[in-house]
Amino acid sequence: MLNFMKYPVIAVFTLALGLSPLVSAQNASNAPINDRAVVLGILAAEFSLQNGDLASAASTYFEVAKRSRDAKVAERAVELLMRSRRSDDAKEVAALWQDADAGAARPHLVALALALNSTDETRALSAVARISALPEAVRAEAIVDAGRQLAQHRDRDFAVKLASVFTEQQPTLAESQYALAVASTGTSNSRLGEALIAIDRALAIKPNWPQAVAVKSRLLLAKAVLAKTPLAEAGADAVALLEAAIIANPEARELRLLLARTVFDLEKFVDSRKRFLALAEDGKDDADEMRLAATLSSFQGQDWQVAEREFLDALAAERGEPAALLYYLARISESKKEWAAAVERYLQVPRGERYWESQLRISAALAQDQRLLQAIGHLSALKPETPAERLTLAQTESTLWREAGDNVKAFAALDAALVGDADNADLLYETAMLAERIDRLDEAERRLRRVIVLQPERAHAYNALGYSFAERNVNLDEARTLIEKAHSLVPDDPAILDSMGWIAYRQARLADAEGYLRRAIEKFQDGEIAAHLGEVLWTQGRQDDARAVWQKQLASQPDSDILKKTMARFAK
Repeated sequence: MLNFMKYPVIAVFTLALGLSPLVSAQNASNAPINDRAVVLGILAAEFSLQNGDLASAASTYFEVAKRSRDAKVAERAVELLMRSRRSDDAKEVAALWQDADAGAARPHLVALALALNSTDETRALSAVARISALPEAVRAEAIVDAGRQLAQHRDRDFAVKLASVFTEQQPTLAESQYALAVASTGTSNSRLGEALIAIDRALAIKPNWPQAVAVKSRLLLAKAVLAKTPLAEAGADAVALLEAAIIANPEARELRLLLARTVFDLEKFVDSRKRFLALAEDGKDDADEMRLAATLSSFQGQDWQVAEREFLDALAAERGEPAALLYYLARISESKKEWAAAVERYLQVPRGERYWESQLRISAALAQDQRLLQAIGHLSALKPETPAERLTLAQTESTLWREAGDNVKAFAALDAALVGDADNADLLYETAMLAERIDRLDEAERRLRRVIVLQPERAHAYNALGYSFAERNVNLDEARTLIEKAHSLVPDDPAILDSMGWIAYRQARLADAEGYLRRAIEKFQDGEIAAHLGEVLWTQGRQDDARAVWQKQLASQPDSDILKKTMARFAK
């Protein structure tokens, strides 16, 4: 018999795994196996781990799990096999683990995760069926956990197929409907109609269930965003749903937190601040986090005095992440147009998540402080480490030159970024717009045509090229085709409606032109649209109507150059 005091690792892992050196295990054929072989195998595997040999440890546990048929050994084997990226072997051992501990939820949930990772439909269907058949005491919670796994899976059809096993086998369980709802919508807010139907069924079975209420409130907001309907209406419904659930579940703190976050997202910052402060008063471990959330509400609500005081207090008391606190303090200085103070605070932001943005904002603050050359010098000294950083550096420099009125240098800054990323559609589009401003029209056209090839659904690329032709009164038939394509992709965009009106005007379709331009200006009060509409009215002989349109827009937008130039041109 082994001396367990001599081999403490054996003792620890034998006890942890629930094995006894005096009891024989059984293999698949029911033939007895020497338990000492199992214990020695565990010992060898753990020694391998201590020596950094993960591969050997995983291989040993793989064999020991198959010999012992013990649930805890199998669990350990699955963990090590996954760390070794041996997913097929992990699935094999997980199946042994499921048989060894069939009444527990964990082995079936792990088996489901492994099957989802490799889109193994047979094993995934088996796992959800076994979860559905678990003992009543653990079944509901396991179905909820499985639903969350399915929500993360990339294939919505596959996820819904698996979740449907729960609604077919356990139709009266609210948790089954919950799993179907989250599997339907996933993380991309797809299939919202199906998800809402399922979550409503869950709430019909289990009214005011906090987890289902949380999902429905999110779905309501997502549906409004996707449908481009007023968020306030959906937000009111979501808030009412959460408030009713809180009344029914006064101890459900997670609902109060969700409500605070919801009203924050709805930009009701005074309300969200009150709710976060009330949560901080609960005396929970997240009290500091809730106070910072309340301060962030003040920041978003532009209550600079309160936000600055509380961020400074948090920094002095070492509550919260210093980088975030310094970043928001600098943003407050920016908002108060205290540019030197903003620079000083951004300079204190340490390396980490907010460092790069802070460095870029330093240059913007210097430029706002009339120190453009210093701002450009600061950017030149930065060392981007990733493609994303190189891109944002170029964009920031371009913006500084553009705001300074130097479009040639603005174009050059962005054009340099294209050298290593020639088919970046966003860069091509931005440089095309700048190329047109500096009269490099052929270059603008070439780049816009490339954007259309790369992103054939990008409406504003069609619109920009078509409008460029219409503005110069060239290629009018192609201009119309391009703009109409943009209009078919985004029918209610005011910029595209303006282009539709302008190409109609260029082609002497004056009634059409007026109709499109009136729709455009109803959606967006803009000097360029007003200038175009007035010109169309003037050409129709309606000079008084034209002047009325121009004067009305000029009153609200007195700095519109195109409007003033158009009025001056027709006043002659």
